[in-house]
Amino acid sequence: MTDRPARIFYGWWNVATGFVGMGSSYAMFTIFAFGVFVKPLADEFGWTRGELSFAITMTNFAVVLASPSLGFIIDRFGVRRVLILSVIMMGLTVASMALLSASIWHFYALYFLIPFLGAGTLPQSYSRVLIAWFERRRGIALGISLSGFGVGAMLVPVVAQLMIDNYGWRMAYAGFGAAVLALALPMVVFVLRESPAEMGLKPDGGPAQAEGAAARPGSSAPGGAGGNGAKPPDGGLSCREAARTRSFWLILVSFMLVGIGITSVIAHLVPLLTDRGVAPADAALYMSSLALGLIAGRVLAGFLMDYFFAPYVAACFLLGLLAGIVILASGTAGVPVFAAAVLVGMATGSEISEIAYICSRYFGPRAFGLIYGLMFSAFQLGSMAGSPLMGLYHDHAGNYAGALWVVAALVAVGTVLIVLLGPYPDELQEFQGSE
Repeated sequence: MTDRPARIFYGWWNVATGFVGMGSSYAMFTIFAFGVFVKPLADEFGWTRGELSFAITMTNFAVVLASPSLGFIIDRFGVRRVLILSVIMMGLTVASMALLSASIWHFYALYFLIPFLGAGTLPQSYSRVLIAWFERRRGIALGISLSGFGVGAMLVPVVAQLMIDNYGWRMAYAGFGAAVLALALPMVVFVLRESPAEMGLKPDGGPAQAEGAAARPGSSAPGGAGGNGAKPPDGGLSCREAARTRSFWLILVSFMLVGIGITSVIAHLVPLLTDRGVAPADAALYMSSLALGLIAGRVLAGFLMDYFFAPYVAACFLLGLLAGIVILASGTAGVPVFAAAVLVGMATGSEISEIAYICSRYFGPRAFGLIYGLMFSAFQLGSMAGSPLMGLYHDHAGNYAGALWVVAALVAVGTVLIVLLGPYPDELQEFQGSE
């Protein structure tokens, strides 16, 4: 092995793998494409929007169940093997949507199985790898990698609409399943490496830490995943210790409330706009503008968190989400709606990066997978409630206005909670105690 540094630090190949993986993750086909499939499915099977929206609840319920278990597994046994199996099963399940029957319970079952069998494609898997590979550039690495989520969210609604218009909704699902197997699977199999120690490298590609120098508490130890990635890192809190801190509950409740706001708007944006007279193709483009905001929000939030206090960065994006929901609730059209979609997208994009970054800084890498899994489960619990309640409100009121104002109030509370977080515990040397 030569001492000459690699031309490109291998950690960035892991970033690329995460980018592709997030762009073909479960949410593309259950959340972001949902609105495009609403009317074709309703026309064919006679299902109401409230009935259809319950599928989002099934998806979020699956994530709530799977995410903590996934975190526990990857903390102890590594990411790569879990990801390979998950990508295969998810791709096949998405493709099987082409065989959907007239029973809405068949629809619910598949919307449950896509994220449950594909749980390894949740953001915590790729985030778990990246916190081992990056310390100083962790924020931007997470931001770029997880922005693949936004690229997928931007492309999938438009591609889905084109496929539906030209080949029907069944072929659209079949094509998406094939794309998962063709794009994400080779990257995970041939490119992903869980730890810099596997390749004789250090986080960020920098020189080895001088002997005797103290590592910053809570940061990823060089080669923290060790060997095949199964050995858990030593720094930081256990999940039980983290749950005794004030920060843990502020973060968890904030993300749950924000989950209500984000998913209820995303799931219903297309039908909300078409109800106001917007053409379906144009509504899909608005959804794509939301996804464009998601990409920008994820990268920008990652960059900013490397230089500024992460909870304040998160609060700024949440204020944008609040503004976007208020615009939609006011019933305006045209450019303001485009701006609202972008603001909602930016908050959506920043949120997942913020969960990963904030968890790593407040609780360290020791139980990152499990802690992140619990936080993501809280986010999904909010999502599980928000989308169907929004659909039910529409079925009874004939519009979304009142529900949007309630969602805006919940997002405002979530913003306040995240602002109440104190300094990172590693600055106070508190990783061995509780707050």
